[in-house]
Amino acid sequence: MRPLSVLPSTIRAVSFDVTGTLVVHRHGVSEAYANCAAQSRMTDPPTAEELKPAFKAAWREVCEEMPCFGFAEKRGGRNWWKHVVRRTLDLAGRTDVEGLEFERFFRRVYQHYGSEEGYEVLPDVVECLEGLGAYNLSLGVTSNTATRTIETTLPLTKLAPYFDWFVCSADVGFEKPHRRIFDDALRDARFWLDDPTLAPENMLHVGDNLVCDYMGAKAAGFQALYLDRVDKTTNYQDWLVGPDYPGKSEDDIQKHTIRDLSEIIPVVLAGQQLEEEETDDDDDLIIPRAASSSSSS
Repeated sequence: MRPLSVLPSTIRAVSFDVTGTLVVHRHGVSEAYANCAAQSRMTDPPTAEELKPAFKAAWREVCEEMPCFGFAEKRGGRNWWKHVVRRTLDLAGRTDVEGLEFERFFRRVYQHYGSEEGYEVLPDVVECLEGLGAYNLSLGVTSNTATRTIETTLPLTKLAPYFDWFVCSADVGFEKPHRRIFDDALRDARFWLDDPTLAPENMLHVGDNLVCDYMGAKAAGFQALYLDRVDKTTNYQDWLVGPDYPGKSEDDIQKHTIRDLSEIIPVVLAGQQLEEEETDDDDDLIIPRAASSSSSS
C-alpha cells in the first residue's frame, strides 16, 4: 500500500473541483442529448453514437474559441451552451435543424442539466464534507464551470451549504490550471478565515483532473491531491498541458494520488494532532492510506 505524502499541519482551507470530484452526470452527455432530441420531436434525431464524437469536438472548438464560457465576449452561459449544442448538431450531420426545431431541442437540453436528472452526488462526498466540518476549516470550490453549476447544480444537489466560497472560471475569466483562478480561491479563503496572511501552502486543493487540479494547484503554491476515480469520470479538457512546479515527477504524483475522498480525513486529522503537540517538523509526514470505499457514477 503506497503512503500518502502531504504537509497536513498547515492545511486551513480545502478547495474542491466540482464535476468528476463532487458530482457526475447522471447520464452520458451523448445519451442525454439523444433523449432530448427524441423528447423535442426532432424530425431526424441523431443517435448517441453520432453525438458522442460530435459533442467532444464541439466542446473543444467552442472552449478554444470562447474560453471560460464566453467571459471575454460577455456572451453569458446560456448563449455559450447554445453555441455548443448548435455545433454538436452540425458535426453530427444535422445542419438542417433550425428555427423552432432547434429551440425546442436546446430548451430540453438546458432543462435537463438544470434538473435533478442532470447530476448525481458521488457516494464518498457527503461523508467527506461532513467529516471535514469538524476541523475548523474553510471549504470552497474552484471549478472550470459556468456560473449555473455554482448557482443551480450545487444547491440542487444540496451540496452548497457545505461551502463558504465558490470560484468558477466563468466569473474569473481564467480557468485551471492557470494560477489566477487559484489566486481567487486563496483570496476568498482569506476572507472566510478572517486571515489576510493565509499562504497558498495553507490551501489544499482536491480534484480529478491531473493537469487542471493537481498540477495547476501545485504550480500556484497550493498543496494538492489528485483524485483518480479510475475511469469513473471523463476528462473533457484533455488537450490542456500541465504547468511545471517544484518537485514535479511521476513519484510526486503517485504520492499525492487518492482513490476516494475519505482519504482526505486522515490527512487533516494528522495535521490537527501535530498542531496539538506543537511540533515544528517541516518534513513531509507519511500517512497510511485509509481504506477506500468504492465509488461509482
